[in-house]
Amino acid sequence: MILERVDILLSTYNGQKYIKEQLDSIFDQSYKNFRVIVRDDGSSDATLEIVKHYPVEILESHENLGAKMSFATLLEYALHSSNSKYFMFADQDDIWHSNKIEKSVEAMKKLQKDTPKPLPLLVHSDLRVVDEKLNVIDNSFWHYSRIHPQYNQLNRLLMQNTVTGCTMLINRELANLSLPISNRAIMHDWWIAMVASAFGKIAYIHESTIEYRQHRSNEIGANAFSFGYVVKNIVSNHNLSKHYQQARAFLERYQARLDFHTVLMLERFYHTEKLSYLQRVLHIIRFNLFKQGLIRNIGLLLKA
Repeated sequence: MILERVDILLSTYNGQKYIKEQLDSIFDQSYKNFRVIVRDDGSSDATLEIVKHYPVEILESHENLGAKMSFATLLEYALHSSNSKYFMFADQDDIWHSNKIEKSVEAMKKLQKDTPKPLPLLVHSDLRVVDEKLNVIDNSFWHYSRIHPQYNQLNRLLMQNTVTGCTMLINRELANLSLPISNRAIMHDWWIAMVASAFGKIAYIHESTIEYRQHRSNEIGANAFSFGYVVKNIVSNHNLSKHYQQARAFLERYQARLDFHTVLMLERFYHTEKLSYLQRVLHIIRFNLFKQGLIRNIGLLLKA
C-alpha cells in the first residue's frame, strides 16, 4: 500500500513550554510518510532552539505575522515546494494521538472514493479538551462548546466556524483554491472551511485525535458553552463586522465560480450592517444565517 506524503505545517511563537511534547507526539505517529515544516513567528524564548533538535524543515523568518498569516505562509511554501497530496496544521501546545494522521488519511481516502472527480476536500475531527497538566476537562470539544460539525454549509459557516484548524487534513486541490488566504479572513481554518464547503466536501471523524491544551497563552481556545458564557457574549460589544468583511472578501475572490443564489446570499450578508434591525433579522431568516443552538441564536437576533 502506497502511503501518500503529508506536509505538517507548524507555526510557533514563544512555545518553549510545550513544543517538545507536541513534536514528540508528531514523530511518534503510526503513519510515517510526512514532512514537518516549521515557521517561527518571532519568538523571544528558546522555541526555535528546541525545534532545531528535530528532523524538521525550518522556514526562515523573523517577522511576526500572527497565527493566521503564519499558517497561510506555511501553506503557500508547502504547496510550491513539494508534490505532497495532503496538508495538516499543527499548533505548538497540543499533543497528537499516535493514530491522528492515519485516521485522517483513511477518512480522506474514503471521501475521495465517494467523489467521482478531483474536488477540494477537507477532513477534521473532534478534540479532547485538557488543562495545562493534561487533566481532562471534556473528552469532546464538540460537546464542551456545543458544536455540531454537520452544520458545515456555507451559509452556516458565515456565522460560525465548525472546523478546528489543528484537526484538519486538506488535499492539494483545496490548498490551491484557498490561497492566497485573504487578510480579511477571520482565521485561516475558517477561510479554508468556507472554500471546502462552497466548492468541495467536508467530512468529520467522530473521535478526538488531539489533546487540546487550554492555558492562559492560547491565542484561540475552547470556551465552555454555559449560561454565563452566552450572557457575556450577548452583553459584550462584539458585532459581526469581521464576519461581513470575510464574506465580502470571499465573494470578491470567488464570485465567478458561485451560483446565483450563493452570490445573492453573500451580497445580502455583507450589506446587512447597513440595514435596519428588522431588515437584518429578515435576511438572517431568509438565508438561514444562524449559529448553532437556540440560545446562541437568541443572542444573534438580539444583536443583529
